[in-house]
Amino acid sequence: MKPHKNISPPMLAAIGAGVLVGLLFLSYVLSSGLLHRTDTGIVLPDGSTDEPVVSQDSHLLTAQSVADVEIGTDNAQSVIASLTRPEAYSCTIENTLYYSGGSSTLRCRRYAQDDVVRTDTIAEAGSVQSTLVRDGDTAYAWNAGDYTAYEGKWGDFSDDAAAMLPTYEDVLGEGITLINAGRQDVDSEPCIMVEFEQGGYRCIYYISAASGLLKTASFYNGETLTRQVTVSNLQTDAPDEELFTLPNGTSVLGE
Repeated sequence: MKPHKNISPPMLAAIGAGVLVGLLFLSYVLSSGLLHRTDTGIVLPDGSTDEPVVSQDSHLLTAQSVADVEIGTDNAQSVIASLTRPEAYSCTIENTLYYSGGSSTLRCRRYAQDDVVRTDTIAEAGSVQSTLVRDGDTAYAWNAGDYTAYEGKWGDFSDDAAAMLPTYEDVLGEGITLINAGRQDVDSEPCIMVEFEQGGYRCIYYISAASGLLKTASFYNGETLTRQVTVSNLQTDAPDEELFTLPNGTSVLGE
């Protein structure tokens, strides 16, 4: 079994830039910012408390619809704070950048299990171009066809940033004031919609109440759509363990 190539953090950063060149290009250019049930059993904050009240017979919103819950700017952040992501899932993430005369789209595939996250960048034809895996504080990166993975410290780079996925938890950040909020289905999935301004852009997020994951996000410069992110093909079953195997045959699960 071939050993990993150990590299310094600066070199890993350079390799990561090459592996995810399309992602980082978009980041630089933009600089911005299931089951349907009618009874949630959750009482939302009324101003006297900061968190939703969950009764013994109810479940968190990650497993329910918000069809009968009135959501507005006064309680949407508290509801979002109650959401949790699945322990294991996979999904497809598409980033579309709009510019004068056209648009370009970057696709990624995300796999998560046991706090190990794999992000593949996908070519237009559907093949995997490059892969980035985070296992705790360790990062592995390789291009399609490589026989070894480059290994280094993960640092402050987030899993969501690796896939150019907006971190919707930022909606809860200090200084964020919601312009609008409500409930709306997206692809028959109950979602919480929030609209706010950040970094000079008007941002509209739809967050799934069924999975706790971002469903779609749009960014506007004035009335002009500049970027749109969609999350699709969500599966909450554990991904194939082979997906967490390095090019040399070593599994990162359970390390």
